[in-house]
Amino acid sequence: MTQETDFYAQMLESQRRAAEQRVETRAALLSELRALGVTGIEVQYEGYGDSGNVEDVVVTLDTITLAEDLRRRIEDFGWDFAYALSPGFENNEGGYGELTWALEADKIDVSHSNRYVETNTTEHEGL
Repeated sequence: MTQETDFYAQMLESQRRAAEQRVETRAALLSELRALGVTGIEVQYEGYGDSGNVEDVVVTLDTITLAEDLRRRIEDFGWDFAYALSPGFENNEGGYGELTWALEADKIDVSHSNRYVETNTTEHEGL
């Protein structure tokens, strides 16, 4: 096996394990959040300049306050889930988005936007 093939195989294996971990984390969070009476979660994230983070987590049912550990796990899950769909969005001008998780139906929607710079150059020489 060549070094390139080996690297590619390792990358695919890493992606497969990450996908399995997201499935496991989703199931665990779903169970915990439903037990608390949470019906929806919204995770707002943003990245640019080679870094990024979750900006906010909004819980449907204002009367519920999440424990810090649970909130952190939701942030990590939201970031990982969104990043798997739009890898590298934290680079350059970056991107941002919102993951909305309807817990009753276990349905996740992600709205993601990438930023970019557009340049229009006109040159006139030897007129």
